Amino acid sequence: MRLPNDTQIVKIAADGQAEPVLNYETRANKDVLGRSLLLTVEEASVLLRLGRTSAYELVMRGTIPSVKIGRRRLVVRAGLEEYVARLALAQRQESDPSKTHILTIGERRS
Repeated sequence: MRLPNDTQIVKIAADGQAEPVLNYETRANKDVLGRSLLLTVEEASVLLRLGRTSAYELVMRGTIPSVKIGRRRLVVRAGLEEYVARLALAQRQESDPSKTHILTIGERRS
């Protein structure tokens, strides 16, 4: 019988190789992260490919919606997707000025 090296539970496969069962990198945990409604700021920063500090700044400014549960600050996944959509729209409008219409003095919005 093979004992685990650290405190993780180890499952011994038929070929004798040990595989950690309780580990953040397991397939089950990745599936849960893919569907979870709330993310930690660190998980959101990974999804956005930003640094942790930049992600915290966006959250604290309210640019990315978040909720506080106990002492934890969690990012709303839908808000994260809306943030990316707003960024894409703003960049599209900057790159194609014909898409935006600037009101001149005396002109009414239609």
